[in-house]
Amino acid sequence: MNYREIPISRLEMGERKIQTDNIAIESLVKLTVNQEALANLLASPENCDDLILGHLLAEGHINQSTKIDKSDIVTKVDDYGTILVDVTIHDVEINSNKSLGITTTSCGACKLDGMDLLVEGLPSVEPSNNFEHSAIYQGLMEMSDNQIGFIKTGGMHCAGLMSKTGKLQFQSEDIGRHNAVDKVIGRAFNQINFNDSILLLSGRCGWDIVAKAARCNISNIASFGACSSLAASCARSLGITIHSFVKENNSVIIG
Repeated sequence: MNYREIPISRLEMGERKIQTDNIAIESLVKLTVNQEALANLLASPENCDDLILGHLLAEGHINQSTKIDKSDIVTKVDDYGTILVDVTIHDVEINSNKSLGITTTSCGACKLDGMDLLVEGLPSVEPSNNFEHSAIYQGLMEMSDNQIGFIKTGGMHCAGLMSKTGKLQFQSEDIGRHNAVDKVIGRAFNQINFNDSILLLSGRCGWDIVAKAARCNISNIASFGACSSLAASCARSLGITIHSFVKENNSVIIG
């Protein structure tokens, strides 16, 4: 479960009451590949297999032809509650880092020396603009209605993948918005053609989300929230279309 009930003190109309409330669980996930340290993530504990598969793909460590399934992923929990995940991948060289910190939203950008390098090395995406606005809005609304973790805690993000026909194929929640994207990508790994789907976001779209989409050949991203300047520039350079501030009859389209 991604949340738990805890005792709290609630202030209502100037009066303090002792009650209980649901709080989103945040866990440390230590990822190793072939027993070599790769990343430390702060994430919701459910569906770690999806998180790891999606993270490896969306961060460019593997590609969609890599032979890997969930039987190659071994997950354990230590005495401190840390989730330890080791993935066995044959014939793939992973750049490990012995002095790992916590991987956060924009860590990939923080390691770069110039703005031009944000796009360098990212693949261009095969354009696909056959998504109707009404289908995008309905997909986002359906995803929102099914955000159980957010409904329970008010503290979780969601990402989904929707087909061109308007079918919500997959959705995943996590305490981190980029983790939610990794999870839904991992859940869909080897099940769909990503270029035929649109990535749905419950929050804003930043550069890091566009980079993940590009590595998966996802051509369209839609969100209820805003799009950052770096996300817009990167999307236009790579052939990705962003639909932001999506409402029933309106949106801001960048691409």
